[in-house]
Amino acid sequence: MNETSKKIHYEIDSRKIKKGDTFIAIKGEKNNGHDFVNNAFKKGAKTAIVEEKRNYIKDVILVDNVIDYINKKASILLKEKSKIRIGITGSNGKTTTKFFLYHLLSYGFKVFTTEKNYNTEIGIPLNILNNFKNQPVSILEMGLRKENDIEYLSKYYTPNIEIILNIGTSHIEFFKTRKKIAEEKLKIISYAEKPSLLFINGDEPLLNIEYPEDIKVFRFGENKDNDGYLIDFEYLNWNTRVYYNIFGENLMLTLNGIWNKGQLMDALASLMVSLYFEIPLDPFYISSFSLPEKRFELKKYGTSLIINDAYNASKESFLSGFESIKKMSIKKKKILLIGEVLEIGDKSYEYHIEIIESAKKIFDQIYFYDPKNKFKFNNISILHKKEDIFDILKSENALIYVKGSNGTNLWKYVEEFLND
Repeated sequence: MNETSKKIHYEIDSRKIKKGDTFIAIKGEKNNGHDFVNNAFKKGAKTAIVEEKRNYIKDVILVDNVIDYINKKASILLKEKSKIRIGITGSNGKTTTKFFLYHLLSYGFKVFTTEKNYNTEIGIPLNILNNFKNQPVSILEMGLRKENDIEYLSKYYTPNIEIILNIGTSHIEFFKTRKKIAEEKLKIISYAEKPSLLFINGDEPLLNIEYPEDIKVFRFGENKDNDGYLIDFEYLNWNTRVYYNIFGENLMLTLNGIWNKGQLMDALASLMVSLYFEIPLDPFYISSFSLPEKRFELKKYGTSLIINDAYNASKESFLSGFESIKKMSIKKKKILLIGEVLEIGDKSYEYHIEIIESAKKIFDQIYFYDPKNKFKFNNISILHKKEDIFDILKSENALIYVKGSNGTNLWKYVEEFLND
C-alpha cells in the first residue's frame, strides 16, 4: 500500500504535528525545519522528509532537495488523475478567480483547488498531498515573488489551461518594470501541456504577443475586440448586476454582494473558461457564490458602511476600487483610509501620490495610515495608531473605504473594530 492510499497527513509546522503525520523539514528565511524534526517525532510524527543529515531519533526520508521532492511527489499524484489542469496567475485577483472558477466548474465536474491563497512551491504541493481526491479537474493559483517562480510551478504541474489576469505593479520593487513582470507571468506557458488554452487580458499590450501555434489564445477585457468583454455593471440591493459579451453573445448576471470592477474582470475570465466547456450558467447557482473575505467586503456599522478591501493592494487595485465606489449611488460622505502599498521600491512616493490624486476626485475625506512616519503628503491627514483608525471607523453616515497592503494590518484592525 503506497503512502497516498494510507492518507498520510503532511505538516510543515512541528507545533501542529499529530500522531502518524509526516513532517516536512523546510529551510525558511527565518527558521530551518531541520531544527524541529526531533520535536515533531516527540509529538508523534511517523517520519520526516529532510535534506540535512543529522542525529534524528527516528528514521527519515533523506532527499537532495525537500522542495523539489514534495513538488515532484504532488505533481505525479495530480497529473495521474487530473487531465484538466488550470493554472492562474496575475498581479491581482488570483484567489477570487480560483474560487469563482471552482464554483462554476463544480456545476459539471469534480474539481480540486488549493485552500485560501496558497500559491507557492510549498503551499501548492502541501495542499495536493493532503487534500487531493483524484478529481479530474484541478485549479492551481500560481504566485510570483521572485524570478522563475511561475516557471518552476509550470514545470511540475504542466497546466493545459492557463489564465493571465493582468500585469500590475505588485512586487515591482523586485522586478523593476512591468515588462519584466509580464515576462515572468508568461512563463506559465513554458512547460504547459500542448495543445493548450490560454486566456489573457486582451487590454494589456504586454500580453498581446505572438504565441506558439499549439496554444489557442482567448482574450478578455473591456475592448470590444476581445473574445469576452465587460459592457457595464451596476449595484442593486447589495448585489452586482453585470453585463458581458462572451463569444459574441450578450449575458446579464446578478452576482451576490458588491463586486468591484477588477473582480468583475476576474469573473469574466472564469465565465469564459466555463462556457468553453459548455457548462450551463445557472443564474441561481452563480448567485450563490460569495466573494472571499477582505476583498471589497462590505459591512454595515451603525449608520455607516465599511468596505474592507485591505487584504492586499497595488496602484491598479486602488484605482479599480475607486471606479466601483463612483458607481455606488449612496448619499453618504465618502471617506478613504489608505494603508501603504508595499514592495514597490523607489516608485513608492510616486504611486501613492497617483492614488491620492485620483482619490481626491471621489472622496470627501482622505486619511493615510503611516505608523512609521515614512511619508509626508500635503493636505492629507496622517494616522499613526490603531486608535486613530478606530476613530475614523466610528464616523457616522459615511461610506468608508479601507485599503492597503496585507502587511499594514489594516484588515485586522477593521475586523477587530467590527467584532468589538
